[in-house]
Amino acid sequence: MSPTIRTLDDVFALFESRTNLEKGLPPGNPNRVYRLDRMRALCAAYGNPQNAYRTIHLAGSKGKGSTAAYIAALLGAAGRRVGVYASPHLVDYRERFRIEGERFPEETALETARLLLRRLPDLEKNLPGEGGTTTFELLTLFAFLLFRETGCDTAVMETGLGGRLDATNIISSPEAVVFTPVEKEHTEVLGSKLKRIATEKAGILKPGTRAWSAGQNLIPRQVFRRQTHRAGVKLTELRSSLRCINQVPTDRDGDCEFAWQLLWKNGRREVVKLAMGGQIQAENAALALLISRELEPGLRDDSTMEAEGISALTGVSLPGRFQYLRHKPVIIIDGAHTARSVSALVEAFAQVTENPAGDPPLLLFGSVEGKDDKAMAQKLCGGRKPRFKEVIISTPGTFKPSNPQKVAESFRRTGARVTLIPEPETAWQTALERAGTTRPILVTGSFYMAGEIARLMHSITFLTGESARVSPLHPR
Repeated sequence: MSPTIRTLDDVFALFESRTNLEKGLPPGNPNRVYRLDRMRALCAAYGNPQNAYRTIHLAGSKGKGSTAAYIAALLGAAGRRVGVYASPHLVDYRERFRIEGERFPEETALETARLLLRRLPDLEKNLPGEGGTTTFELLTLFAFLLFRETGCDTAVMETGLGGRLDATNIISSPEAVVFTPVEKEHTEVLGSKLKRIATEKAGILKPGTRAWSAGQNLIPRQVFRRQTHRAGVKLTELRSSLRCINQVPTDRDGDCEFAWQLLWKNGRREVVKLAMGGQIQAENAALALLISRELEPGLRDDSTMEAEGISALTGVSLPGRFQYLRHKPVIIIDGAHTARSVSALVEAFAQVTENPAGDPPLLLFGSVEGKDDKAMAQKLCGGRKPRFKEVIISTPGTFKPSNPQKVAESFRRTGARVTLIPEPETAWQTALERAGTTRPILVTGSFYMAGEIARLMHSITFLTGESARVSPLHPR
């Protein structure tokens, strides 16, 4: 182990220095790094920590983070000790590892990392494939170990990319498999066809488990039905249990809650209050309820436990998911990066900013290469009644390649007033100046764009003199 590893930040810097597939593919054949025999060998060397607890395994294009958080909150209310592994992070790698209801276990995490790093050099000499461990392999191994070392009895694990060859997919017998909505994404790795992408996601299915699915478009729905049938796995679709979702009034009292009535097909009606906006969040919470009540019957049969579970949903908030940076006037950052998620986002944003007599909102947008910026531009600034008439386009950091000039052109085609400011700090300063003390601001297009602004908030003071107030990274 290097003598420079004194803190957890040193650990994450070392992980980051490896081949990081979240930044982009290395030259050559990606199959040399997308393989599971490496993770199996690594985990076996540490006593297969992934088998030390029950696991809920999630795959999908959107909604994994909030669905995982809702499931963790519900199972935590039922008395379980739950670890959550999620990606990407907004500002700090610590965001990827959570113990439900507890502060981040800094000291235990550092000792766990030291345990990992002590044996790693020798293990890497005999790993299958080319080169050392990748960043995501190390992060995943760290998560498996951390949840064992902290005594978790359940882990809620998100796939990073795809599913079949994702590093998390060495989980042999998950308690539950969950599919969140699937859209075209990572086409350079998963393929350009939605059927192929959904098939890759379905690769996390294991015989003998249970599977649940959010509402899906026709092709992913057909794929999941076919693949679960082949695996002999029972599939429960949210649409088969939930009749409809209706928004109901709520007294926000500064908490900016969103209230939704869930009407189930068995006649049950219930209201859930959520901190994160948009009907898509209500759908994610409904899916989490459906799953958790099956895994923990007390959540449906015990009135006290049920009430605690519903209450726990209200407290769920995540960095970069409808995150408030300021309330008056509203500034929100959100990592939406698909047409569907952006559409849901603008509806939620309208609910908290709707004021016909107020000044028009301002959009700060940045997306990485490989995303459908044309479709997102149309959702945000197109149509007869565009949500935004003015947009600032910037660079979503340097973590992934981006082309702000191309994105700006997509927005110009909608008729919006577009300003291209590649430097994020200058773009943010400009947005604050233009918004003044009256105009709402929405920052979106990528988690990396949201992350850039969240980092800047630590050093920038609003023009009103109000200090920047960023929601805590570990709110629970």
